[in-house]
Amino acid sequence: MTFTKNEIHDEVVLMQQFRAGSEEAFTTVYRHLYQRVYWFARKYVEEKEDARDLTAESFVQLWQQHDTFPTLDAIAAFLYVTLRNKCYNLLKHRQMKAGRREDLLRQLNECEQGDFFEEQVQLQLVRRIYAEVNKLPPRMKEVFLLSYRDGLKPAEIAERLQIKAQTVTNQRVTAVRLLQLALGKDFMLLSLLLLKYYDPS
Repeated sequence: MTFTKNEIHDEVVLMQQFRAGSEEAFTTVYRHLYQRVYWFARKYVEEKEDARDLTAESFVQLWQQHDTFPTLDAIAAFLYVTLRNKCYNLLKHRQMKAGRREDLLRQLNECEQGDFFEEQVQLQLVRRIYAEVNKLPPRMKEVFLLSYRDGLKPAEIAERLQIKAQTVTNQRVTAVRLLQLALGKDFMLLSLLLLKYYDPS
């Protein structure tokens, strides 16, 4: 990871608090790394709930050893190894077509730590996207996140927020248009992310 001078200072303070057992520091680390770790799991685990569960379990293990990590990179590396092992074990014992399972297991066996850090470019884009998402009106932001982050269908969002499904669709379309204006040339990358991580079915 690349940090500015202030960010380096902030990381030092954050890691001191993290090692001391600060729940607030853990929450900061969780928010900083969750999407990156979750998306790594989704490469190998098809079910979103499985990916979420394995990601959550990895963070639990991280917290159990919170006093041993000197840097955020060390935390990221631990989460990578932990999650990779969990994905491997799940796939090894899961019933699926033999060819597909063997292919995924082979990929997990062959992947190096560097593969995980190649996600950094994508992570930087995701940070920029979320910075723009945070500028959306509150209800529009909520609809966007429920749709593209959590994968809820318009009807499910409408029921949760007690609004019409058409309103959800309108809010989602408007949010994407606003993000397109804000992101400019990077919007094509946003579109690829939305297609990759959003299941409209």
